[in-house]
Amino acid sequence: MKVKILFTAIVLTLIVQHAEAMSKPVNPGNGGGSSSSSSSSSSSSTSSSSSSSSSSSSSSSSSSSASVLDQIKSIAGTSQCAAYSWKGRGKAPKGYIKGVALAYARSVCRLDDPRTDVRSPASLMSQAQSGATSKDALAWYKPTFDNLNLETSRSGVDTLRSLYTLGMGLGLRESSGNYCEGFDTSAGSETASEAESGAWQTSYNSISTSPELKKLYDEYRKDPSKCFLDVFKEGAAGCSQGYVGSGAGLDFQKFERACPAFAAEYVMTLLRVLRTHYGPINRKEAEVNVSCNSMLDQIESLVEKGGAQACESIN
Repeated sequence: MKVKILFTAIVLTLIVQHAEAMSKPVNPGNGGGSSSSSSSSSSSSTSSSSSSSSSSSSSSSSSSSASVLDQIKSIAGTSQCAAYSWKGRGKAPKGYIKGVALAYARSVCRLDDPRTDVRSPASLMSQAQSGATSKDALAWYKPTFDNLNLETSRSGVDTLRSLYTLGMGLGLRESSGNYCEGFDTSAGSETASEAESGAWQTSYNSISTSPELKKLYDEYRKDPSKCFLDVFKEGAAGCSQGYVGSGAGLDFQKFERACPAFAAEYVMTLLRVLRTHYGPINRKEAEVNVSCNSMLDQIESLVEKGGAQACESIN
């Protein structure tokens, strides 16, 4: 009987203890609370890691873009082309060689651009010489290019490079490579449309020669950040001459000097359709320098190696 009573007491004691244990609140630092906190912490850590990775990727892309431009300027600035003494002109300003190199890189990128309006100016620049010596500078200079073994007879980047080689020599004859050269004071009385301006001494009355010229003008005016003005300024002479007239012709004169990258792509296009616009071309005074062609070839290889990312930074 005593055993039965003792057993009953033990059972009752265990029931009471269990009930008390069940009624106590769960410690938030243990059990399910710990799992929830750990999950939140892990999520936060993952988010932070993702943000850090994204930031690192963005920084890397920006750094790569800057590197491409710096590499182009370095190749151009240390090239034999930059060291060359041009006939009657001496060495070109460093900024002129670097700026033309950057403009060339942009034209190379245009060739593979899926947008027709962006690609078409370079398509015209890179066409095989037309045989029309009265209009096409590459046809007019073909014997010179042939003697130097430079390509002009097949459409593509090699012909584009030959064009830029000639255009670089033209800028030295026209202005000694001075991006902000004003109108030609020896030309006598001129209207705003006739007045020449910029490194290549181009005038507004040329713009109707090809639809590609107007495309370039509109493109650059919409985004002046593409002008590479600071690059062309390096080592350049001061801007002395003023402007002529008013209206659209005056606007063009100002833009030629304020946006030398535009002036570069514009002249390369115009040389294919109206070579008579430039006296040094007509008289074959513009030099075709093989060392400059070699420098542009290095620029081209750099751009092609960098692919779309390189072109994004240049454009």
